[in-house]
Amino acid sequence: MPTLFEPEMLVDVLPDGGLVHSDSSTWTLKITPPGATAVARIIRRPFLTEPVTPEVEREYKERRAAARRDAGMGQVSGGGRMMVMTEGGGGSNPVPGAMRSFQIEERFHHELPVLRGLATTWGGRIWVQRRGDQPDEDGPIDIMTADGDYVGTYPTGATAMPDAFGPGGLAAFIELDELGVAKCTERSTGR
Repeated sequence: MPTLFEPEMLVDVLPDGGLVHSDSSTWTLKITPPGATAVARIIRRPFLTEPVTPEVEREYKERRAAARRDAGMGQVSGGGRMMVMTEGGGGSNPVPGAMRSFQIEERFHHELPVLRGLATTWGGRIWVQRRGDQPDEDGPIDIMTADGDYVGTYPTGATAMPDAFGPGGLAAFIELDELGVAKCTERSTGR
């Protein structure tokens, strides 16, 4: 099982062919120019990571268990007991189709990562989504340039992270209807 809250490798391509990526728990972007093999620029913002304390672990498990109960799922893997149907008889399980249960161990990363998402626009802006109030929720979206200039921040809930960007500041969002069918909407980002 993966470690919970482990920072993801976030990466996207800039219009000039360079790469921007984040591979740590901090608010740090690394810019690699096209054709280069080494990072040429590092952009940082002063947002601190938070340690994963026993209280953070407990609250996360409680929220997840409540969400499963609300969805009518009961206990599932990744946070509790898992029930498994087994085939055949013999060994320590002589009854065909008997149920066995086992505990799945959860491991937590030692700190909560600041960043949850990263995307680039056709114009070279970098959209960086921070963590929200809860460790597994989306928060504000910071807009930066590849030169490290701060453009602004969308507050939590003002917009979702776009699924794709287009020319002239257009952003595409994939939304699901009540039957789970995807549709795409376009909006101008204004940035």
